[in-house]
Amino acid sequence: MDLAVLFSNLVGLFLLIGVGFFVVRSGLLPAEASKPMSTLLMKVTVPATIIHSMIRPFDPGFLRLGGCIFLIGAVIYPLFAGLSLALARLFQVPEGRRGMWCCCTTFCNNGFMGFPVALALFGEEGLTLTVILGIPFNLLLYSVGARMVCMDLPQSRSGHPLSWGRAVFSVINLSMAIGLLLYFTQLPLPQALSAPLGYLSDATTPLSMIITGMNLSQGKAADILRDRDVFTASGTRLLLFPLAAWALIRLIPGVDPLIAGAALINLAMPAPAAAALLGEQYGGCTQLAARTVFLSSLLCIVTIPLVSLLL
Repeated sequence: MDLAVLFSNLVGLFLLIGVGFFVVRSGLLPAEASKPMSTLLMKVTVPATIIHSMIRPFDPGFLRLGGCIFLIGAVIYPLFAGLSLALARLFQVPEGRRGMWCCCTTFCNNGFMGFPVALALFGEEGLTLTVILGIPFNLLLYSVGARMVCMDLPQSRSGHPLSWGRAVFSVINLSMAIGLLLYFTQLPLPQALSAPLGYLSDATTPLSMIITGMNLSQGKAADILRDRDVFTASGTRLLLFPLAAWALIRLIPGVDPLIAGAALINLAMPAPAAAALLGEQYGGCTQLAARTVFLSSLLCIVTIPLVSLLL
């Protein structure tokens, strides 16, 4: 495990969160500005990021490895979702927070931290496998994850519940279909399209972290230490679920070590900043999401090296 890479990404994460915290506390932006910013992310920059990540050379010999890690994600994420619902009851997470708690534990920050760490540890092949693992991640985060967040809303609220049709046929999932089409057909994009996609893709990470900081600014730092749900969510996300993933991956006969390493490291990442974006979009508990993202990102400096010892 290259701790220098991990420290570098953590410093960048906290600095970006700090920017969001500062702009609200200093009065440069109102806290309510996070709402339109999250809409910009969900509807524009995140789809651009997904499409841009799939514009890469086609390698037939790599399909077997890619198919294997895709299946791992397609099995493990739904399993995590089911386990999180049971654990939320076990940990007595209150109504109104349970859906966001499940979203934060089921899914992980495989973009901002997962991609660069996979590149540093496993090279270009590891990064490509991580992108493929992100396919079921994105399909489920913005459908199942969105439904989880909506569990916290009153049933009588206008626009709730989020229908499965809206969740599955979302802008995010449409962009995933476009990205896959471009990858398998190898249709070249003109520079006039590929360059703006790259610019929008580059904006996704800083904007998502800034929104997380803006959400954190609406509470006190000490509130994180007093929030039991944040600790149970962080422990589940960073330790319990990676151990479960490791046990399942070991059951796969003849699994390639590269697949096992890339999958396990990414499944041990902190809670996703996208959880706070989903909360902004659909009215879920953004405070719980922001606090869990912050604490789990801080604690992963210890937990990820521990998980890497299983490889």
